[in-house]
Amino acid sequence: MQRSYYTNSIILNLKPTGENNNSVTLLTPDKGVIYATLYGGPKSKLRSLVAQWHSGKIWLYENPEKKQTKISDMEVTNYHSSFGQNLFKQYAASLAAELAIKTRCAGSPEHCFTLIQGFMDGMELCDEEQSRLGLIRFLWRYLELMGIRPDTSEAQAFATRTISYYNIIDNCFTWERDEQSTHLIPVKNEAVMYLAAVSALPPSEVRKIPVDKAIYEEIKQFVFFLLEKNLETEMNTIKTGTGIL
Repeated sequence: MQRSYYTNSIILNLKPTGENNNSVTLLTPDKGVIYATLYGGPKSKLRSLVAQWHSGKIWLYENPEKKQTKISDMEVTNYHSSFGQNLFKQYAASLAAELAIKTRCAGSPEHCFTLIQGFMDGMELCDEEQSRLGLIRFLWRYLELMGIRPDTSEAQAFATRTISYYNIIDNCFTWERDEQSTHLIPVKNEAVMYLAAVSALPPSEVRKIPVDKAIYEEIKQFVFFLLEKNLETEMNTIKTGTGIL
């Protein structure tokens, strides 16, 4: 068994352990979420490299006897330095990390890694306003990875209507309302059409679509609802990030 190997990674979290060490949570495209130990005091070269939200190539050493993974080295390709200067970006990145951990990469480490890497790299290049829409697009695509994204392929059929309805039981949109029904959630049609565009169009085209503040808020709350409903648990980042996300 090869104990030393390298892989691409995103540093999701670090927690102090022992006197000078850190327990590090990594996201990798081949093994998903990995927990490894970073040894060394404040003067260690690796301390400046293995930092939250840094991404790049990482060298790991596995010790099966101790059931432990050690970080040997890291080559950083993206520092995501703007995250430390913008509270929204910090919380958005934390939400992506929490989602990967809680869903265990939705059973597809490679696709999960690609989505999160693209989202974080995109935020680094964007301002906060652009990053907010980027978060919506990322979460909508992650819902697809989880296999729970509502179908929007028929959205064009009711494009002229003002209100659509999300059917909680059937996990789909409809324009027909049953007055007795308790499982229909009204969603403005502009919100549904934007989500349909995210589902069908290339990212470069979707980024050109303007979204006003009211529609953005409705989309955001709807996507947050879908996440927590299907995970059957609160997302800590959404709860603590009220007013920020």
